[in-house]
Amino acid sequence: MAGKPVVLGMFLFAMIVSLTLWGYWKLHTEPFRGLTDKLAESFPGSNPRVEGGKHGMHKKTPSILRIVMRVPYNPNLDDQKYKSQLGRILEIASQSGMLEPYDVCEVHLFYQPAEQTPEIRSQKIPAAEFPHWQTPPGD
Repeated sequence: MAGKPVVLGMFLFAMIVSLTLWGYWKLHTEPFRGLTDKLAESFPGSNPRVEGGKHGMHKKTPSILRIVMRVPYNPNLDDQKYKSQLGRILEIASQSGMLEPYDVCEVHLFYQPAEQTPEIRSQKIPAAEFPHWQTPPGD
């Protein structure tokens, strides 16, 4: 084989791989698109990433909604701002109806100073605290 058939085969292969990746990504992110868009609108520049599910579907593990966002401040140093933003994130997630199906909500806020190690602060909120969550428990 040479010439045109090889080039056509390469294009066909590239299209199949691209469509497969697009389909997988669409199916993987579509359930969380609404919440992701609302968070991005409320917190410009935060590049929110939302995902959910269980680790090991066959195991008795909790279902987790995970929210990861960039913040313009060090969340380990500005406690007031962190708690305020965390509360707003959970409020948006609750209003979007995304919290109810999950046992735990993990929120990870990170600050990435230029050419330095990122500063990350995480909070796990159990489902029992979703409706009345105000301040991080034990924080």
